[in-house]
Amino acid sequence: MPSKSKKPFGKGGGKVFFFDSTLMLLLPSVLAVYYYGVGALWRLLACMCAGVLCEGFGAAIMRCPRDLSDCSALFIGAATALMLPADVPFYVALSGVAFAVVVVKLPLGGTESVPFVPAAAGFAFMTLCWPDKVFSYPIRGNLAADAARGLSLSGMLHQGTAIRLNTVNIFDILIGNTPGPMGASCVLVLLAGMIYMGVRYRRAILNTLSFLITAAAIAVLFPRVFGGRTTSLCMELCAGTLMFAALFFVTDPAISPQKPSHRIYYGIFSAVVVMLLRHWSNFEDSVCFGVLIANAAWPAIEVRLIRREKKKKKARKARAAAAGKEDAVHA
Repeated sequence: MPSKSKKPFGKGGGKVFFFDSTLMLLLPSVLAVYYYGVGALWRLLACMCAGVLCEGFGAAIMRCPRDLSDCSALFIGAATALMLPADVPFYVALSGVAFAVVVVKLPLGGTESVPFVPAAAGFAFMTLCWPDKVFSYPIRGNLAADAARGLSLSGMLHQGTAIRLNTVNIFDILIGNTPGPMGASCVLVLLAGMIYMGVRYRRAILNTLSFLITAAAIAVLFPRVFGGRTTSLCMELCAGTLMFAALFFVTDPAISPQKPSHRIYYGIFSAVVVMLLRHWSNFEDSVCFGVLIANAAWPAIEVRLIRREKKKKKARKARAAAAGKEDAVHA
């Protein structure tokens, strides 16, 4: 297993990272409230409070270290809420937050050591338990119980249905004016977050870029819809939680490799797993399942990468030593 003694962003780097990540969730949260009203706000606040309470009580019961100052509990709550429909039942959202904190984060090592992305695990738990609640999206501005439901981009891809791209619907997709997760659908906001990530964490953005480039290549080469490769590219990148995961989950400091080359490999591997599940899974959106599988498999892959690099380094040293001896003989 790769060494866990060094943290991806240095000692305490996870705390700073999750503080910044929570700040980056502020704009998607504001947009969710703007689009869906006060119901979205209550769900967001409830999930954030649940994250903090689960962290405190869970750590006390399990007698494990806790540090609420790292903002990871707030991040888990906010991220969970923003990946869900704006009218999702409270018990569904709160169950996902509790699973992420109490079942995944605390028992498995805490913020900087947990081997899985807790928010992704919480979302996967909700997907398995209540898929009809997790993927049922209201029309913008209408959260009535009997309101009509909208078909999201990920739902269209799952059914093999394409949209006709034009200036109007491309703009709607970019600003998140389509049925989907209440805080993970606005592409422009997520792109702004990636710019901030690139400025603050130049190594972490390698994970995101390699992930998105690989996902884009697969979308172009193996389209799920018949509207053309450009349509497939646009829909795949903007559907569901793909860009949200690329920004917040693939860059998690507890799982992310340290070496820049390994970060790129990790992003590529994660994207391949995610896109394979998107093509073959029975769920509308399987991004979080792909992230979790990549989390589980990556340490074994990194071990082999490290061994291979050590062998190459040893071989180079041996060749250099042999060349030096040969030069000495000739001299």
